[in-house]
Amino acid sequence: MTPEGVKKLCSALAVLMFAAGGLGSVACLPYALGNDIAWVTATGVYFIAGAVMMTGGLVSGVLLMKTE
Repeated sequence: MTPEGVKKLCSALAVLMFAAGGLGSVACLPYALGNDIAWVTATGVYFIAGAVMMTGGLVSGVLLMKTE
């Protein structure tokens, strides 16, 4: 695989990672609005995981764009 192909693959994976983090956070929203404290607590962990994935996707995407 050429270096240009690797950059395109990493760029696509960065976008996919950002989208997966965002969709995962949105999917947890109904559980966060529930009345059970166990569900609300567990949902907080998944919100943090989604935020980490979104941040990782943004950072890697920006670093790839910066090198172009």
